[in-house]
Amino acid sequence: MKKDMTLGREWKLILLFTLPIMAGSFLQQLYNTVDGIVVGNWVGEDAFAGVGTCSPLVFLFLAFAMGLGVGAGVTVSQYFGARKMKELSAAVDTSLILMSIFGICFAVVGYITTPFLLRVVLDTPENILPYSILYFRIYCIGLVFQFIYNGIAFVLRGMGDSKATLYFLLISTVLNALLAVLFVIAFHWGVAGTAVATVIAQVVCAGVSYIYLKKRFKFEGSGRHFDSKMCRHILRFGIPSAIQQTIVSLGGTAMQRLVNGFGEAAIAAYAASLRINMLMSVPIFGFQAGLASFTGQNIGAGRIDRVKRGFHATLVMGLILSVILCALTYFFAPGVVKAFALTGDALALGVEQTQFFAIVFCAFSYYAIIGGVLQGAGDVVLQSVATLSALIIRVVLGYVGVHFGFMGYEAAWITNPMGWVASIAITTIRYASGKWKTKAVASLGSDAGDAAALKACAETDA
Repeated sequence: MKKDMTLGREWKLILLFTLPIMAGSFLQQLYNTVDGIVVGNWVGEDAFAGVGTCSPLVFLFLAFAMGLGVGAGVTVSQYFGARKMKELSAAVDTSLILMSIFGICFAVVGYITTPFLLRVVLDTPENILPYSILYFRIYCIGLVFQFIYNGIAFVLRGMGDSKATLYFLLISTVLNALLAVLFVIAFHWGVAGTAVATVIAQVVCAGVSYIYLKKRFKFEGSGRHFDSKMCRHILRFGIPSAIQQTIVSLGGTAMQRLVNGFGEAAIAAYAASLRINMLMSVPIFGFQAGLASFTGQNIGAGRIDRVKRGFHATLVMGLILSVILCALTYFFAPGVVKAFALTGDALALGVEQTQFFAIVFCAFSYYAIIGGVLQGAGDVVLQSVATLSALIIRVVLGYVGVHFGFMGYEAAWITNPMGWVASIAITTIRYASGKWKTKAVASLGSDAGDAAALKACAETDA
């Protein structure tokens, strides 16, 4: 059901809205985790390393889908908060058409360029390259469905419905796990089995979510399924956000290439730790998404005061949860890394990386949560600048450290917090300046009076 977040206790609204997002994101991360555990235990460490080296490419395509989804979510949430139902209808239809078009294009490009990306860009070792190419090419076939699902998920969250996506992901994750076990263990399909299982699960998830959206929500007709003016609004916020998300993934791709130069043990350790770190980050990304939707609706309604209170409440909840996650991850890291069937040097490196991430996790939490305010307000360009700064610092320090010999494999992850410091400084200064308050998209589709009223509200609050 749709949830109006412009009324009621801020912390309670955000928490209740965020919990299903957290659970859904956790299930989504289980896709790669289940694949890794099945491959590592029943195919072998080289196969696991081959699948693991595809992770940056998987995140690269997913990042662009999520970035475009953010544009749809910001637009939908602000029109919903402003009660502009005709524009809301146009935003929903246009978002899904855009996501489908981009999904098809990325699927074709990804499939064709897979050997180049893995051999040239990532410098994948030859003994694991066949596993990598096979897995990623099959994965690309399902990209269009991944784009469609992400578009629907952000649209639903923009209208305050975070529970439906949880149910969709629960179905697809259970299906993915069962099919992966069936295809790999029973049918002996190896790496291909995990990829096919993932594609089938993505098809089911996209199909079920689309049926739900169309049957559950009845929008006031806008007269057109695709609205060019609405398309410009969505792309205005979606493209910068997609670039920002892609920048993050490109940073991961650069660091994966760095890791590939240290051999199979380092690749396997990095792949296992990356999956654990992503699972650990799920609650914080959930708070970010919940705060973005809350901010979007209240910006659309002109309630800047509620945005500020919501941010402060989310920050407190996020940091408390982060401390708990840090302790659990640090002490249980050895056992969790072993689940991927790693031994020897791979196990030791994986544990070291996982425990380091646990130590610096609170800084990441602040960085993600304050980004939720800027994202919901539509201030995506500034957020992209902050993310780019973090990427440049991380990659430059990592490669310089390895090149001059004062850092080894650890350069791939020890440089993370160094980049976060720059991003935290940029986003905090932006939030304190108050310039994010005048970025609302809802006024773009309305009359000048609405725009002026929104700007006056922001200036008065400042």
